[in-house]
Amino acid sequence: MKNHIVTIFKKEMLDMLRDRRTVITMIVMPILLMPAIISLTSYIASNQVKKAQEKDIRIGIHTNTYNINDSTTFNSNEAFFIKRFQRQKDVRISYDINKDDFEELIREDSLDLAIVLSPEFENQIESDTISAAIKVFFNSTDEGLFMNRLDNTIKSYKRAIVDKRLGSKKVNPNTIKPLMIAEQDVYTQTESFGKKVGGFLPYIFVLFCLMGAMYPAIDLFTGEKERGTMETILSVPASRLQILLGKMLVVVLSGVISGLLTIIGLYLALKLNPDVPGWVMTMADQLLSPESLGLITLMLIPLTTFFAGVLIPASIYAKSFKEAQSLIQPLMFLVIIPLVIAMMPGFELDTFTALIPIVNVALATKEIVASTIDYGLLSLVFLSLFVFAGIGIAVCVKWFGAEGNILRT
Repeated sequence: MKNHIVTIFKKEMLDMLRDRRTVITMIVMPILLMPAIISLTSYIASNQVKKAQEKDIRIGIHTNTYNINDSTTFNSNEAFFIKRFQRQKDVRISYDINKDDFEELIREDSLDLAIVLSPEFENQIESDTISAAIKVFFNSTDEGLFMNRLDNTIKSYKRAIVDKRLGSKKVNPNTIKPLMIAEQDVYTQTESFGKKVGGFLPYIFVLFCLMGAMYPAIDLFTGEKERGTMETILSVPASRLQILLGKMLVVVLSGVISGLLTIIGLYLALKLNPDVPGWVMTMADQLLSPESLGLITLMLIPLTTFFAGVLIPASIYAKSFKEAQSLIQPLMFLVIIPLVIAMMPGFELDTFTALIPIVNVALATKEIVASTIDYGLLSLVFLSLFVFAGIGIAVCVKWFGAEGNILRT
């Protein structure tokens, strides 16, 4: 029995590797797509940030008493506020713009920021009981790059006013700082980052795992029908169970290889990116450590077997390649839902989530990457996955055993 299964497996695997579409889906896309996507997005993002940081900020300021052409206004509170911006080399200030036009000008990208000082700004600053009002117009789509630079200047001015007020009353600045808070993160930087990235990582490799198994499943069953070779295979001196297991091994192996190559592709993307911090590479090395990679592989095998339990019956039932695709593609959306749920805040690996397929793989991967995995819960994850894998195999055996399904044309 074993020899027949191995023979069928070798034959079908060889046929798969000859199929260009399968090779691209199973090998080329996983190992090349991730480095290409990450490198491109990283380059564009860093380029945009660099441009924004080097760019002169165009600020429109509406004042009440300050006049750049009138020296009598140079010692006003408004003047001290504006001079903090004037001293910056990367700031260009416009004073002659109507404040009613600020919103439109920022939308048109003629201004980056706009500031409107309260009509009572002078008196409010002089007062110890009233806060001076400043309204800032900004564009939130710039990811806060310009607002961050503005905030630093405003905070500096605010500190200067507070120090001046405290000094006039001979009050020590520490009087208004009764607490000195020291923050201590219970996770290391690698663990913290691992928990964040580890939740997103399965979203990539689980989908590629499904994609890697999908095309072989369709080709080995629906494709056989279209080519008219299904009857020939059934006539070989091997039982239907042996034929099914040989084909199923190819589907599972294709999915696992695709998932693992996606992880390797992600590692290469980080390794080849010169802007990646050293501690991120430390985390990436942890991901590709023999222990981490081994645990993830062990989870992928039963998970892909479970996928095969859905893909193969659908492929057997379909009359054509196109029909098989239409039946299987909705499965992608069903897989995405638990992956998204696993990325939501508050979802952690526990006794309940360890029993939910796909969710448990995503949560366990997050813990593995962060090096905080509970091996008791991990054992429960494996138990759950093997149970679902067994269900998948049972469904395939029953479906493949029905004459009407195999020879359905």
